[in-house]
Amino acid sequence: MIRFFTGLCKALFKELPDEKIFLEGTDKYSHYDKPSPCCGASGKLAPHGSYSRGLVYYEDGKAVATRVELDRFKCAPCEKTHALLPDIIVPYSPYSLRFMLLALIAYFERETTVAAVCERFGIAVSTMYGWEKRMASHKELMLGILTSRKTPALAFLEGLLGSARLSHALRDFFSRHAFSFLQRRPAAATRSRPP
Repeated sequence: MIRFFTGLCKALFKELPDEKIFLEGTDKYSHYDKPSPCCGASGKLAPHGSYSRGLVYYEDGKAVATRVELDRFKCAPCEKTHALLPDIIVPYSPYSLRFMLLALIAYFERETTVAAVCERFGIAVSTMYGWEKRMASHKELMLGILTSRKTPALAFLEGLLGSARLSHALRDFFSRHAFSFLQRRPAAATRSRPP
């Protein structure tokens, strides 16, 4: 996976739809001088097709589901393929980063019930609780345990979404932890034992 960190904060301040942010970000990406995520070889990535995936974002007070094309690149030295994922995409989730942040902000505002927030965003209550748990864990990783405990979740989320350095914070989080903010880490592959 190639994580591509754009000027996401500028696009969010312009209030562009997430699909447009995705398209603008991927259109501007140049792979020619980028290192391979697995072996680090620079300038060895070549286009290797694409695939379609779902993207759910929030616009005009409702959830919008669409499909986007993700470009793939192949590294010549190690022969591994990698999908290009801009920062608006949360790996292994159909929901955009902004969708998840907005849903979590609505949840932590406590202006209505959890069920009403989930209905508004079109998600299951269990999904919201999973995001809440993941956000708390990632907040501790981003801020450190002591600062995280002193910072209310709502203030943290609003500060993150309104930050002019959002892409920098996301890039730093990814480089320090090898997974993306709000990404559910995939379970390790299990091997069957011989009988």
